[in-house]
Amino acid sequence: MANKSAKSIDLKEVSLYSVTGEKFDFTKAAVGLAYYESIFNPFVSAILNVVDSGGNFISKIPIQGGEQVVVRVADVEGNEYTYDMYVWKIYNRTFTKSVQNYNLALISKEALYNEGVRLTKLLKGTPDMIVDDILKNYLNTDKEVFKERSKYQVQFFPNGKKAHHIIQAISQKAVPQTSKSASGDVKKTDEGGKTDLSGDTSKASGTAGFLFFENSAGFNFNSIDYYFSTGDDEFRGEKEVATYESKPNLDSPSRYVVEDYKFTNEVDILDQMRSGTFASHVVTYNWSTGFYEEFRYNLQENFDSMAHLGSQEKLGSTQEKLSINPTRVMTVLVDHETWHNEESPGSPEERDNGGDGGANYPDYQKYWLAQSIARRYFMENQKMELSVPGNMSLKVGDKIEVILPDMTAEVSRSSEKVDRENSGTYLISALSHNNVFLNSSTCTTKLELIRDIYGMKDYSSNVK
Repeated sequence: MANKSAKSIDLKEVSLYSVTGEKFDFTKAAVGLAYYESIFNPFVSAILNVVDSGGNFISKIPIQGGEQVVVRVADVEGNEYTYDMYVWKIYNRTFTKSVQNYNLALISKEALYNEGVRLTKLLKGTPDMIVDDILKNYLNTDKEVFKERSKYQVQFFPNGKKAHHIIQAISQKAVPQTSKSASGDVKKTDEGGKTDLSGDTSKASGTAGFLFFENSAGFNFNSIDYYFSTGDDEFRGEKEVATYESKPNLDSPSRYVVEDYKFTNEVDILDQMRSGTFASHVVTYNWSTGFYEEFRYNLQENFDSMAHLGSQEKLGSTQEKLSINPTRVMTVLVDHETWHNEESPGSPEERDNGGDGGANYPDYQKYWLAQSIARRYFMENQKMELSVPGNMSLKVGDKIEVILPDMTAEVSRSSEKVDRENSGTYLISALSHNNVFLNSSTCTTKLELIRDIYGMKDYSSNVK
């Protein structure tokens, strides 16, 4: 490629395999590819723009859905990447003389299988074991599965639900091995407003909640805290894979420059209060023993038990005050007995004479319900979008460091050039690689980034 730039890309090959396995060369017909990943989507997807000049592939093959499409590209450094997906939709077909232009919507083969896979057999084990079983034995994936061992075994009948629906349902029930159990009582207070909810409650503590998604490396089922850890804590997350800086890029083209950026959401206190992010009240009733119990979950009290991507040492003063009184009340029935066939009590609680002799699959909602809700809604406290020169090695679930300029007056900026409050480590929550093959042969990567707290890790945050 002559006149290479940081955004240059070389299209090596585009192949389409008919439903009978016959190979067709689409390299010259492919004029653009947009590839998508998200930590909130179970499968990767893409759109291939095709300009069919006289070949009439859509009729002669014919393209009828379910065809395999393999795209091979190389970046400016010569690294090759392969995208292997299947056609699920054809749309926007237009005609200009003998030329047809249309889009092929592509998705993972497991996504196609998922629509027809309904599970009815009993599922049991830890959530990570169940996810692994579903992916390999029901969705027939041969891709790598990256998973984290979780606490507490579960057992249930899926009642004919789809594979992905089941995985998403148990993701919120999954608790990382490092999560600490509840202990202590809650003291009633009028600070932050008066509430008539009982102050005679037990503390719910710890952290919970897993994410399930596919990226270019394979399928992933890990705790939210794993993705918010950079490896310097018990969650053993991964380090940042790259550092991007917002600066002029005219004289010295760089692959690691931020072309443009914006913050799409920062701090939504009302939404977080309504979801129970800061504080929630969980009422449980054991229908077998008749035991009634109340738990109070407070995010500030559990702040240090979570992994974070910033330097704040606690919640902001307003959020901390608002976390005193629960803003969401949840009531649940506890069931230890359904899967317990012994004469002894199924409850693992000592008050029920269960203890170590309780059920193998106890109902531990008090250890994950409030915790997973708080962890999930707090993870997107700060959301950012940016564009960078095409980097197909990036994938959702990776963390990057972003260096942003200080937006104060130029006089002040001479002594401090970096915005240390908004710069720092972010998690890639969604991305798209937008490749243009016709004429320019370039690639731009658009990233959606999230994190839970402010500040760069090597510097103190200004949040009070």
